[in-house]
Amino acid sequence: MGGHSARGRAVTLLSPAGLQRSNRRALLAAAERPVVIAGSGVWWSDACAELQQFIEKAFLPLYTVGLARGAVSDLHPLCFGYADPGQNRAAQTAFAEADFFLVLGKRIDFRLAMGGPRLLNPQAKVVQVDIQPQELGMNRRLELGICADVKATLAAVLEALGRASIPPREEWRHRLRNLASTWQEELGQAANDNSKPLHPARVYAEITRVLPEDAILCWDGGDFVHWGRSMLPARRPMHWLRLGPLATLGMSLPIGLAAKVARPDQPIVVITGDGALGFYLTECDTWGIERQFQLGAFGEEKTVACDLRRTRYDLVMKAFGGEGEHVERAEQVAPALERALVSKRPYCIN
Repeated sequence: MGGHSARGRAVTLLSPAGLQRSNRRALLAAAERPVVIAGSGVWWSDACAELQQFIEKAFLPLYTVGLARGAVSDLHPLCFGYADPGQNRAAQTAFAEADFFLVLGKRIDFRLAMGGPRLLNPQAKVVQVDIQPQELGMNRRLELGICADVKATLAAVLEALGRASIPPREEWRHRLRNLASTWQEELGQAANDNSKPLHPARVYAEITRVLPEDAILCWDGGDFVHWGRSMLPARRPMHWLRLGPLATLGMSLPIGLAAKVARPDQPIVVITGDGALGFYLTECDTWGIERQFQLGAFGEEKTVACDLRRTRYDLVMKAFGGEGEHVERAEQVAPALERALVSKRPYCIN
């Protein structure tokens, strides 16, 4: 494909097949401190296996983010964890020192500091693969932009590499292992904090002891959750679910419910904070809407999602610091309302 301009930044576009005819792949061989950043496009293109084959063949260190978390296990010797610098301090240093970035199925957005020098080495060469052409070169000048499916691209790269001799770059990988080890030691110190109230890191250290390997983790936003995102490894594809690019706080609970419907035989663990849970707590009940309209339109046998549980919302209000009471008989209604009106407190008559 020919030249392309994205927001004034020059981008050279190639198709996957063009990689085999291009000497651009020499960029990878020439890099001394390369890094691969894999994003959700890896999952959507079903490229998890190809990604692992690629990093193993080319001896490339990998960082994952979004739905690519677990595409290659964090326990793999070439996977160095989260590409989110807020959750992986080792990645901050690694990205500042790297001289080459291969970005696969990931927008160069706020997670990557818009490609700026606050996170990514400004002198490093960047190759980006994305199925959306408008993403290529959006926030960072590229050495090469590949507008294509990630799976097809990795397959083409693997074929292009053939039996080529790839430098192992053991010194660079040793540097990254030391950075990761230092970061884990810092987290471990926090996890040994036995003060009260419990430090989040201490909680996650205990969770790690009993968490099933096949558990699907549904993460929310917020301070408590961030500690766990730093500490718990992503081990399997599509077992690390988060809010998405719109960062809709509280969505971990609905995501967890959907995950349980999709995979009823697997353990689903929703990890959320008290503020986030407040947004969607009633999802623990069912969704009740317009039963009478449904009855009139479709009859008794055709009602859907309109039978609520007898949830004690008065107790929920008390837990929030207000007051409330449960009413079951008509003669209880007026006295309850009188008590509510004089209470000067948030008051739920259930």
